[in-house]
Amino acid sequence: MSRLEALASSRRGAAALFCLALLVYVLVSLALPLVAGRDFPTYVTTWVQLDQWDSVLPMTMLYRPPVAPIVAIGPLDALGGWVAEAWLALLYAGSIVAWSAVARRAGPRAALLAAAALLLYPGYVLLFHRLASDAVFAAGFAGWALLVARAVERPTWGRFALVGLGVAVLALTRPGNQVLLLAALLPLALPLAWRRRGALVAATAVPAVVVLGAWAVNNGLRYDDYAVARGSEAYLPFFRVFTTDHLVDPRNGDASRELADAIRRDVLTREPYRSRGIDLDTFLAHGSDRLFEDVLNLSDRTWGWDTDYATLRRAALESVRADPGGYLSGVASTLGRLLWQPFFYELPDPAGPAPAATGTAAAASAAPPAKADDGELVPAANQGFYYTTPDGRVTERWRPDGTHDPVFRDPGDARRYANLRQDVSAVVAQIPPYEGSRTVTRQVSRASKLWPRAVLWLLVGLVAVAIRRPRGSLVALALAAAALLVLVLDAAAVYAVAEFAVPVVPAFVVLAAVGLLGRREADGAGEPGTVPAR
Repeated sequence: MSRLEALASSRRGAAALFCLALLVYVLVSLALPLVAGRDFPTYVTTWVQLDQWDSVLPMTMLYRPPVAPIVAIGPLDALGGWVAEAWLALLYAGSIVAWSAVARRAGPRAALLAAAALLLYPGYVLLFHRLASDAVFAAGFAGWALLVARAVERPTWGRFALVGLGVAVLALTRPGNQVLLLAALLPLALPLAWRRRGALVAATAVPAVVVLGAWAVNNGLRYDDYAVARGSEAYLPFFRVFTTDHLVDPRNGDASRELADAIRRDVLTREPYRSRGIDLDTFLAHGSDRLFEDVLNLSDRTWGWDTDYATLRRAALESVRADPGGYLSGVASTLGRLLWQPFFYELPDPAGPAPAATGTAAAASAAPPAKADDGELVPAANQGFYYTTPDGRVTERWRPDGTHDPVFRDPGDARRYANLRQDVSAVVAQIPPYEGSRTVTRQVSRASKLWPRAVLWLLVGLVAVAIRRPRGSLVALALAAAALLVLVLDAAAVYAVAEFAVPVVPAFVVLAAVGLLGRREADGAGEPGTVPAR
């Protein structure tokens, strides 16, 4: 154990851990190739249009910020599927090393436990075999955690400025991560003079606000929406109360009645609703992702692009006020599932359509069959999520047989869209780079059930920190709180998606490792809250 502790406290140990993590990734990759992750074609679409000042599908550029497309899709497009998988392997190994380094601030035994637990975490390595924003967020959150640990260890303006820049990067990976701006308050917990604490708060907040503000200006100049990402007003909390809790009711208030009248007057008179005789009560009672797409497009058509879904937000707040218990219990249930459910990986069906040829508006024009045989009210939305524009220059044409495709007012846009589809399909076709083993894939996914659930790491960590009060607990608690805050925000907006939780679970693992094995005795220089780095 003394040799392991000495190794964990050295750079040689970090290099050894990096190599061991690469070995784990390679062994898993013998059977599990890199595949398309959640909403993969939309990230490809954003990547393809990044250098185009005026996008033919502006909603894709506004809804998907640039970091994930650049980090995940850029290597794939430039160098192919094999190199993209090698790149994900490096991100995976680097994130393991980063989390171990965070735990090492509390002692080498905590670092060893954190590293071992993460190396044995099937969901984490599986996440890095699915190419999308989730793996990018996992790697980014690990790097940001290390920046936080270093800043608390030695509080300087420069180190906390890097924490703020890290928040901006995470927010430009997933817009919901803007909630991590609250990390700017972390210096207030340090044993420093109040004037210095205030300076460090500013040093953290200003870089994040400047970078995110610059991106919002970019979006405003290019796509007429001065926001970091478009759609937050439609999602929090409307998406949840409409698709999951089904709380939207015209009796809830003025905005709810206005929305219901617009749905009855507009959406339900269009295909595929009209031919199926779907009425308002059925529409609201069976709200789903597809129906949400049409409500979002309805908002842009009826109340204008510049209103930023204000009517939807007011209707959502009326729904929450009408049944706060229903909403809060739904959020709590979703949070519980995020902290409990394991993560599974599936190989794509070779007989099925490629990701770019499914119902994703950014990559396909052919619609599903006329019948909705998947439990949904309709086979697709009347108009796809990504077809909404400031001036309504894109619509969808439905045919009697149930097929549909986009129609562009400008023939030049139609040609640009055709080129976009070709470019997206060419990138998507590069993964998976080889065939995997379905039998081994199934067993690795099943192993996720055996790994302790996230909530257990969290509870063990909280209890152990409360009892033992080890050094480094401030950082571990702050990172666990940040992870939990991200999950609470996700639960407040959408239903449980396993990929939302996996990137932040290591924070709970580190909390447990610090609580159980972190050093309790004073150590040397007495930096605030942590053990000095070795």
